[in-house]
Amino acid sequence: MAAALDHAPPPELYERPQPRPTPAQRRVQISVTALDRLRSDPYQFYAASILRLSELEPLDAEPSAAWRGTAAHEILEHWHKSGRPMQEVAAEVLQQMNAHPLMRALWRPRLLEALQWAEKTIAAFEGRTPVLFEKSGEMEIRGITIRGKADRIDVLADGGLAIVDYKTGAPPSGKQVAAGYALQLGTIGLIAERGGFESVKGEARKFEYWSLGKSDRSETGFGYIVSPVKDGRNHSQIDPLDFLPIAEDLLHDALDRWILGDEPFTARLNPDAVTYNTFDQLMRLDEWMGREA
Repeated sequence: MAAALDHAPPPELYERPQPRPTPAQRRVQISVTALDRLRSDPYQFYAASILRLSELEPLDAEPSAAWRGTAAHEILEHWHKSGRPMQEVAAEVLQQMNAHPLMRALWRPRLLEALQWAEKTIAAFEGRTPVLFEKSGEMEIRGITIRGKADRIDVLADGGLAIVDYKTGAPPSGKQVAAGYALQLGTIGLIAERGGFESVKGEARKFEYWSLGKSDRSETGFGYIVSPVKDGRNHSQIDPLDFLPIAEDLLHDALDRWILGDEPFTARLNPDAVTYNTFDQLMRLDEWMGREA
């Protein structure tokens, strides 16, 4: 048996996964975050939304980017709804989440500086009022339910809406948005315009990422606002009036190809897009990467 190991036939090459579920299996609800995953790496969507698999964190895992995002969103939600001091809310939330010692020592001070920036920025608003925080909404398109959670929606002086997405790190680039790999802001805007959020309806006119990352423009050294559309301060080529039609076209394209169509859920279809690695082991990435056509 030992000698046979030296003369074993070469193993069969594992091909790039391209699952084709049935039409009935494809008709699933889509979250706005899953829509980005579907367009950038369809196999990741297939594993999470059709096979309904999820990843378990290792025991005693180091704090992840997702953990930091959850903590920041929960603090902001409690602060918006309670009106209590930001520092007090942050201390309470982090204590309840049993924050990792590394998080308490290194990340908490940075987070509080960024949250202080957000608090001051909102307090300085004139003619703009935050009205919705961390609320889920939905719309139906061609028989498919599209769900999304809005971090914050503000009503502008003229009755229009500003759609805000909080980020603990760098927001998506304009190139990623234009390519259809970061549709969250636009899809939330579509849901809002169609009355998908309770008690809020209007024309979505502003789209902003509020990053809690480092910034030379902030008094606290953390926190800045960028937009994926033209706002006079960036190099985006997307006109604000075109943003929602573009998002809707890309949404229909995804429905046509994967949800209502028969295109395979190809692994790493767009390697230049945002990288999701949750199901790399399941797709046996290292066995075929570099040999795909």
